[in-house]
Amino acid sequence: MAFAVQLTFCKKNLALYSQSVLEAISHDYPDVEIELKDCADVCGTCTDIPFALRNSALIGGRDPRDLYKKLERGMRFLSEDKLPGTAGYVEVK
Repeated sequence: MAFAVQLTFCKKNLALYSQSVLEAISHDYPDVEIELKDCADVCGTCTDIPFALRNSALIGGRDPRDLYKKLERGMRFLSEDKLPGTAGYVEVK
């Protein structure tokens, strides 16, 4: 299953909040491209809340579990068949 998703984690945020999220996502979605950065350029956020960047969009959670749920919901959505009339739908003939 191929995903058009890239996740970026800040190393400082990993140490404070999101290490368990990184490990769970890596285990549950091994095909997802994950990048670790010393700084994700979202000043201040790394010390406030658990977060990751999904295709450069900030996804934050109240706690690590909430962040995982948000990321996991996005993975499920992207892996489902697209509905007719939507941008991702391709008709099979």
